[in-house]
Amino acid sequence: MTLLPQFLEQFKATSLGILIDDTGTPTPRSALIAPAYEISPSVVNRAITLSAGLTFVSLSPERASAFMLQSMARPALPSPLPALQNQGGLALYTSVEARHGISTGISAADRAATLRVLGGKDPQPRDLVKPGHIFPVEAREGGVLVKSAIAEGALDLVTMSGYTDAALFMDLLDARGDLLPLSEVPALAYREQLPIITLTDLIEYRLNKEPLITRAAEALLPTTQAGELRAIVYRSRIHDVEHIALVKGDVTQACPVLVRVQVESTVTDVFGGGDSAGAPSSRTLLHRSLSAINERGCGVLLYLRRPFLNDKSGQVQTLSNSGSDPRSANMMREYGVGAQILRDLGISKIEVLSSSSRLLAGLTSFGITVVSQRPVPEIDSDKR
Repeated sequence: MTLLPQFLEQFKATSLGILIDDTGTPTPRSALIAPAYEISPSVVNRAITLSAGLTFVSLSPERASAFMLQSMARPALPSPLPALQNQGGLALYTSVEARHGISTGISAADRAATLRVLGGKDPQPRDLVKPGHIFPVEAREGGVLVKSAIAEGALDLVTMSGYTDAALFMDLLDARGDLLPLSEVPALAYREQLPIITLTDLIEYRLNKEPLITRAAEALLPTTQAGELRAIVYRSRIHDVEHIALVKGDVTQACPVLVRVQVESTVTDVFGGGDSAGAPSSRTLLHRSLSAINERGCGVLLYLRRPFLNDKSGQVQTLSNSGSDPRSANMMREYGVGAQILRDLGISKIEVLSSSSRLLAGLTSFGITVVSQRPVPEIDSDKR
């Protein structure tokens, strides 16, 4: 694969590149990417010819807000979107079209006109009409360091190349209309003389250049469930919130390290709440996890502040909606902040405490390996 600086140099010369999602997702895929800013019909036509996929454009939250875009009422779209939804879904907006200079909206020239509006230096919502043939997607603030996905990666690469915060991306499909196998992507890139990069390469580069978190404070914290812990406060550089790592023992020597990731639920965590059948409260999960860490003699509980994890609807986002433990470490693939905290603590291999039946994907891109996973255990007091 091409090193990122080389990719960016070639990308600026060709205005078209290939991004591969190699983060271990259930549906591996690749996409053509291009800057929407001043995009030409010839580049759009080439992308359509090579990809045969839907035309998405990834926008920063600020740009999406400036265009006054509205969330799509129905999240389901024709193939290949179901494959995308299996990887956490997209923050889709109602499809759009340029207001002026458009005929059917389907041609490469028409799509290029709409993309140029979306990528313009001065976003003007009146220059768009709805619905149309271009599907805007809001990328998560913080890019691949927050969510390791094609939409975020495309926008990162386009802005790193000096363009505006709007990136075209189209899934590469095979002759049957299925996602192109990753094994066939290098040959396509060589034949078309296109630069190619992986999400892992992009994540590793950004991790080295711009960490998301900094240590803000540290203190000893006595607890009933786990004895004395080191409480380390991390401040997010993207959102004005602080996250806490509760550390038991020397985690740099343990391998793997027992880790629990839990999202803040203030009322229940502080004041308590009744457990429902098969679904313990967040406070119960906290206590059980700390007890398990204490029994092991070494481990980490990451307590992530809720504002960092909320989407526009105010709902906590998870990688998987299955299982009885929605506040579990499923967050960690989508939210690189948890992985960065573990990296800062000197941890590379973990055993995850989670009631979800699904192992985490994508953590290898952050230098974290999930060795095993097990449910949060019950404690004696639960059984009485």
